[in-house]
Amino acid sequence: MNRVKTGIPGLDELLGGGFPDPSTILITGPTGSGKSVLGVQYLYNGAKDYKEPGFMISTEDYVTDFQWHQEAFNWNFKALQDQGLLVFSRYDPVDFEKFNVRTLYADIVLQLTKVIDSVKVKRVVFDNITPIGQYINDRSTFRTILYYISKALKEKGCTTIFVSEKPSTPGAITQFDVEQYVVDGVLDLSFAQKEDALVQTLTVRKMIATNIPQARYAMDFFEGGIRIASSYY
Repeated sequence: MNRVKTGIPGLDELLGGGFPDPSTILITGPTGSGKSVLGVQYLYNGAKDYKEPGFMISTEDYVTDFQWHQEAFNWNFKALQDQGLLVFSRYDPVDFEKFNVRTLYADIVLQLTKVIDSVKVKRVVFDNITPIGQYINDRSTFRTILYYISKALKEKGCTTIFVSEKPSTPGAITQFDVEQYVVDGVLDLSFAQKEDALVQTLTVRKMIATNIPQARYAMDFFEGGIRIASSYY
């Protein structure tokens, strides 16, 4: 099996070399757990270190968010954009009202496919998918839409990250309790109490064709983004 290296310190070692290629991975977690940073870091490392074009489609972030990421982690997005290795786009949730729910996935796939074909995209990050589920307001339909988007991206040879919000309900992994069943892998970000501080953690809940560690690993931020501790929390 081919693997797509994330380039995130400590993560590829946990995954047997990286994400299965192609595959769809869900990153879920509460506010402030590092979901978006992990997704952008995956794209940035792919473009910079492996010359694999990446495409990020955002439903809520703004231009300033990416500027802040650049400043915080010394990421040079512009240089990679100028080389055609990074593409950023925004899909405003307000636009969902223009589409019929039954054809929403087709409209999203059409827009994604245009960019993928023109730039020969290898990596995709969709941050985040929760607003789509809130707009649809039907778990079965939402699951079907995610399935078809995931299927279309894998047929294009893309390894994709879906970012999802995690509810505060104890034990719940995803907002609508269907997202984790559609994807090939699930990275669960959370917080743990350590003395008087909160520690950010990562658990690999699911990864197709991979012997995953049944453990919870500490994460921290450094000058290059996020890194995963070599020992479990």
